[in-house]
Amino acid sequence: MHTNLKESKMKKSLLATIIAGTIFNAAYALEPAGINMDNGVTITPLLNVGTKHDDNIFSKANEEKSSAIVTVAPSVNFLLDDGINQYNFNMGITSGTYLSSSDDNFVDGFLGFNSHIEPSSQNRFDFEIGANWVTEPRGTGITEGLGDDVTEPLTYTDQTIAATYEYGALSTAARIAFDVKYFNKGYTNFEATTQFRDFDSIKLGSTFFYNTGAATDLFIEVNRDAIEYDNVETGSVSRSSDDYRALAGVKWEATALTTGSIKLGYQKKDFEADARTNFSGLSWEAGVQWQPLSYSTLSFDTSRAARDPNTEGNYINETLYSVNWSHSWNEKLSSTLGASFTDEDYSGVTRNDDTKTYSASVNYSFARWMDISVFADVTSKDSTRDGIMFDKNIVGMNFTVAM
Repeated sequence: MHTNLKESKMKKSLLATIIAGTIFNAAYALEPAGINMDNGVTITPLLNVGTKHDDNIFSKANEEKSSAIVTVAPSVNFLLDDGINQYNFNMGITSGTYLSSSDDNFVDGFLGFNSHIEPSSQNRFDFEIGANWVTEPRGTGITEGLGDDVTEPLTYTDQTIAATYEYGALSTAARIAFDVKYFNKGYTNFEATTQFRDFDSIKLGSTFFYNTGAATDLFIEVNRDAIEYDNVETGSVSRSSDDYRALAGVKWEATALTTGSIKLGYQKKDFEADARTNFSGLSWEAGVQWQPLSYSTLSFDTSRAARDPNTEGNYINETLYSVNWSHSWNEKLSSTLGASFTDEDYSGVTRNDDTKTYSASVNYSFARWMDISVFADVTSKDSTRDGIMFDKNIVGMNFTVAM
């Protein structure tokens, strides 16, 4: 449970968030023009430079350490679009410098390619391939609850290859899509511990769509995700499993004032090892946007599913709710306010976590090619497990520059 001191700390941070939003009241309005090449490719470079203050960089329950963090993130996008077919290539890096904890400095990067191809009105293909080099901050992921007990952040790489084929003209009542996705994650330091969280997965699925004729699709989605962990910890059993899902839903666009998608169904998670408890139960995903005015949007998202834990237990039955309000005050000023709640119920151990996050961002667009934004995030995590609960408050400013 939180103490009165922690509650007071949250209230002060929320007050600071509200004041910042009142003063600036802005959001993202950048409109990069890009460089048009003779071969039809548009090149769009971006540069984001930011600074923020984190009052609990190791996500600890007590003896928190704070630091200012400076980030520099250049990126570039290459786009070829003929109006029907589209090809995208993205690359970028992000460097972070902790002014009070140099051991946590990092350089992350990403490469990604995706395409949308329509050889005819009845056939559509989507392809994706990507790779990420990621730093996992101390006190998160595998080191959750350990704070600065580890000497440096963990690092990992992941790779994704995915493809979708959809058959059926958009003007017809019925369509069907087939999906395949390969994902791999491997840690690159502290191998003695992290090797037991390296895994890959192959996901196969299919979705049947029925168009009601009112900008609305009814659909049935089924998929199977085969998750295979590379190594088994001594004295433990395999974490590998097969994850099956069958969901029915509705997706609509620009119906009255709302756009959204809702799907509800059944999930079954079968572990390779008999010693682990399998999961079967309700699963859902929903996202709805309500736009009562052209310059104001309210978004609501929720999901429920069993997922693999980073640390202990067989699986986590996770339920998420979030709401966001975006408002444009004029052509240059807009703002976003958000709140989310996550409930994590662990299987195999006695543990339940609740996480509340409140956020605000405001943006001022100096010109088509430059934005400045200020933001604040307040996170409070409770847990029945000792050492997991923490409070974290982040305030910062970003400058984004485009061509």
